[in-house]
Amino acid sequence: MNYVLQVLFILVLMAIGFAARKRGVISAVGTSEMVRVLISIIYPCLIFSSVTRLNAQKLADNWIMPVMAMAIAGTGLILGLLALRCMKNVDQQRASAFLFQNTINNYLFLPLPLVMLLWKEEGVALLVFASMGFELTVWTVGVFLFNRSSKLSEGIRMMFGPPLIALIFSIGWVCVRDLVHPTLPAAGFFSDLTRRMLELCYFGTETIGKATVAVSMIVSGSRIAALDVKAAFDRHVWIVSLLRLVVTPVIFILILKQILNGPNDETAYGILCVVAVMPAAVASLVFSERFGGDSDFIATTLLITHLAAIVTIPLLLLWAL
Repeated sequence: MNYVLQVLFILVLMAIGFAARKRGVISAVGTSEMVRVLISIIYPCLIFSSVTRLNAQKLADNWIMPVMAMAIAGTGLILGLLALRCMKNVDQQRASAFLFQNTINNYLFLPLPLVMLLWKEEGVALLVFASMGFELTVWTVGVFLFNRSSKLSEGIRMMFGPPLIALIFSIGWVCVRDLVHPTLPAAGFFSDLTRRMLELCYFGTETIGKATVAVSMIVSGSRIAALDVKAAFDRHVWIVSLLRLVVTPVIFILILKQILNGPNDETAYGILCVVAVMPAAVASLVFSERFGGDSDFIATTLLITHLAAIVTIPLLLLWAL
């Protein structure tokens, strides 16, 4: 039931964006501007506030989490490439969107409450750490998927945008904070002022970052409102939905069972299973709007995969866990 409620919450947020677009509260231009603010400010704040909750030792002890997260993305990418080889007359925009949708899923926002319920604070920290593997994939492979016709230098420039810079900075910040231990006066105004400034920084980035989920869903709902109903009958939508919700998670979980099979790996295994069964990433629409892509196709797959996930998530987790 908790899985269903989480997916329904996502759909409600999308419905708000849908209604706002239909009533003229949000325009097409306004949607694009929201995407720019999301990528440039809100999402980087979420990355910083999430990563800095961890410590350097936690990063070192659980290195397999982001590696396996990248393996989830890699499994989806390989299956997507194989599927495209069997499909005819697929233009580059559609192919890029198809691959992105099967490579990157809803790896943080949707599984977060479920992981918190099952594994408490330890599980949340591991989920955030695992999400770093997806973040690296999103802002490297993901950017190039939408810019395959661009020059390499242009792709690299777009890749090193605010989110990837925030991720690199956050990891460096954690390492310096926990390993270097810069010497500060044990007491006095400077020490107290520094501590207060850091607390304010953490509070500010966390507050701004919390808006990521709501803004992303509203943007998605706004984009869905502009869809032609016929888009839901596109066979490519149903192919990628089947790959994303069934084929990719089943294959990855079977592989995961062979890699993480010890008693000390139970939490990591459970969290990665939860991540693997999630529907398509809402960030895909943000990417499409920002970097150019088949936004109608992406918006339709978001709607279909999240609706279908109400059924597939409980069934797959019942089998996997």
